[in-house]
Amino acid sequence: MNRKWLEQEGPNWVNQQIITSEQFEEIINLYPPHQRRMQLLPVLASILIGLSLLTFVASNWAGLSHLVRLMILIVTMTGFYSFGFSFYNKGHQWVGQGLLGLGVITFGGSMILIGQMYHLIAYDARLFVLWSLAAVGLLYLLRRSFFFYLASALIFAGQVYAMTSFGQMSYLLFAITIVGLGYYAFKGKKVSFGFILVNLLGLQMLFLLIEQQLPWAWVSLIPFILYAFGLWLGERPVAHGFHVGPIVFGFGFAVFMVFLHDFSYEYEEFFPNPITFAIVYFLLLLLAGWKIKRDVWKWTPILLFLPLFYLSFGGFIYLISMFVYASFLIYIGDEERHAWKANLGVIMFLISSVVGYFQLAWAFLDKSIFFLFGGALLFMIHWILRRRNRWLVRGGE
Repeated sequence: MNRKWLEQEGPNWVNQQIITSEQFEEIINLYPPHQRRMQLLPVLASILIGLSLLTFVASNWAGLSHLVRLMILIVTMTGFYSFGFSFYNKGHQWVGQGLLGLGVITFGGSMILIGQMYHLIAYDARLFVLWSLAAVGLLYLLRRSFFFYLASALIFAGQVYAMTSFGQMSYLLFAITIVGLGYYAFKGKKVSFGFILVNLLGLQMLFLLIEQQLPWAWVSLIPFILYAFGLWLGERPVAHGFHVGPIVFGFGFAVFMVFLHDFSYEYEEFFPNPITFAIVYFLLLLLAGWKIKRDVWKWTPILLFLPLFYLSFGGFIYLISMFVYASFLIYIGDEERHAWKANLGVIMFLISSVVGYFQLAWAFLDKSIFFLFGGALLFMIHWILRRRNRWLVRGGE
């Protein structure tokens, strides 16, 4: 709940005599105007000033001796850190963390420039390991979300660099993600941490499969692993990302398989050993089922994680599972009054309609029929939900 939403909805409550105008004023005063945008200005200002200094140095870099270059790098880095801590300790936290962020960026940039100066050759992503550790250190020291986001960006960049340059992921960066960011997110209260963490882990697990040259079908287990892990996180804020992210990932894999399932049989390296895959899948099912138990709605995402690629008509079954799950999500969102679930379900339903039309009916149906069919389905869902709401208002009679 935020002040802007209250300012929009509150007058309606007063007009409907749900609350009095005095009560509305008391409620609105509990939520002071948010000053976050104004607080971001010092951060942006410090970043621009830092970039101007770095640009000035870079333009004159070639004409400087190695000693002068080293002195500039050391002075710049220590200056950002010193002024950052000074401002932060004086209560100017946004300015302070902006300068400290520039200190972290300068730290990594200095390592890169020193490597270029002395023609040092990198054989792994060790530089990004040290760079991300600097951000993680400030994260635990100051407990500011800004450094979580900064560390996540550095880990992402480091893994992409490692895969594109050396063809292998960095296990140290993977460990920092789990131990450093994972523990902080587990103890934290921000939902965004979960979304960032689940994407970082999913990407690195994908890189691990590529590095080990494992059959591509193992990719289907990545969202299942993340979803099962999220169930064990309980009701913590970080768990929300592990509930939503794997669903989107699994839905994307299903879309991929609808189009490419028939071609996958031409490549033996796509399919893993069925026995090994079945054992791992069964263990994940037990891990998830232990927490889900009789909660029917939490079982429904597993529709997207089923290994349907082993079936000869798996592409069609994947499409059916997409429609069924999207319909479930719309119903669950309406049942639990969660708008984001209902909206996500509608988006998934529309995507399923588009995918189904292109895959099954593009060649022989008029294009207008697709839009007519999709619109009719959504109207039908809307009508069913409206009738259900009226039934609930009447007391279920």
